[in-house]
Amino acid sequence: MLSAADAQFVRRDSALPGLATMLDPEAFAGALAPFMPAIDPGSARIEYVRYKPGKSCIVAYRVGVAGMEVKLYAKAHPAFRRSPPAPRPLGPKRIVLQEGAITVSTFPTDGKLKAVAELVDPESRNRVLREVVPERPDLWGGILEDLRYMPERRYVAQLLAGGTVQASVKVYVEREYETVRRAKALESRGPLRIARRLGCSDVYRVVSHEWLSGRLLSELVLDPEMDLEAMARTGAALAELHSQQPAGLERLTRRAEGATLLSLSANLGFVLPHLSGRFDGLARRLADSLAEESPVYQPIHGDFYAKQVLLGENTVAFLDLDRAAYGDPAADLGRFVAHLEREALWGTLTAGRLEALRDALLEGYREATRRPIPSRLELYTGVGLFRLTPDPLRFREPSWPERTEAILDRSETILQGPRQVTDAGRVGGDLPGTFDG
Repeated sequence: MLSAADAQFVRRDSALPGLATMLDPEAFAGALAPFMPAIDPGSARIEYVRYKPGKSCIVAYRVGVAGMEVKLYAKAHPAFRRSPPAPRPLGPKRIVLQEGAITVSTFPTDGKLKAVAELVDPESRNRVLREVVPERPDLWGGILEDLRYMPERRYVAQLLAGGTVQASVKVYVEREYETVRRAKALESRGPLRIARRLGCSDVYRVVSHEWLSGRLLSELVLDPEMDLEAMARTGAALAELHSQQPAGLERLTRRAEGATLLSLSANLGFVLPHLSGRFDGLARRLADSLAEESPVYQPIHGDFYAKQVLLGENTVAFLDLDRAAYGDPAADLGRFVAHLEREALWGTLTAGRLEALRDALLEGYREATRRPIPSRLELYTGVGLFRLTPDPLRFREPSWPERTEAILDRSETILQGPRQVTDAGRVGGDLPGTFDG
């Protein structure tokens, strides 16, 4: 059954009539039952939602079928693009429901990531890997283990050969693939480690990198016994990335940053109309503040937070350079701090611990650069928090409207004046199992 908050925006979005079924696991499982008789109605679980009001919605599911867990995704189609009016299967891996309002694709079938099916199939995997890593015949017969799948956007797996993990393999949509190709120029220096690219394929839009070992910083920041020296090392490694001069990266302009915030505000305002004025006001304030700042162009990670940092014994590796660009280095620092702020909102970090982690990161960065921390840090922390506001809905967190508003509150507070971090006002409820920056 849909929650009250879900039901409200579903009713308003008449352009996507399949939303009500797609966002209700019980109803969705019931709609699939004629095509999957062995489905367990109570097993359907939403893992991810990507929603653009009036235009599109993709919902990633896991369902139990005949005692096995099956990955699939549902895609809503606008009324004017409807298929013929009959639920029907489109081969063994695709189903059309509700007069064409919904299509369902079973993994590894994907409408935009065609290479996933070829990689998952052992018979065609060898051919694809020969194209991706032609100089590594030891990997051609490797075994894939899924790590992350975002339908019609990205697929990530680890590649095992000889019984050990040897490489990562990622499949991208065209736009993201081109960004990743350009990020090749970033390199390991000093404390910074960047995974070496093993190969790529323009035909399949697949990239493979060496597998790096270590421990995710995201696992450590929640440990009250964590040595803050790891945060200082992370700051120094980030300074090293910002000091490089790679060729080929796109420029992230202030105007583009502001446009992203305004677009995000429009979507959020539709989903939570009682907050639309606040979303719009804050997005405009952030965009105007960014426009007032002079352009700064240094290489940045673009999606920097603790889950993107892998700590080795003497190295700090940065993962997922999918959004690398020339932009403001304060954006990386602010986004990292924004993620810490969110953990404090959820109660997994105390105010004191948040400040200690933040200060250690900034001190490591400051010592490495021999320059003051950019004055735009607070602005970009607010920007980072604003860009996290879709996550509670995206990952179906409990009480997602309240969590969305809590992040909005914190972003507004940070921009109002001197920092005030307290343990009051945290959001309760079960913690989500995963986040996506």
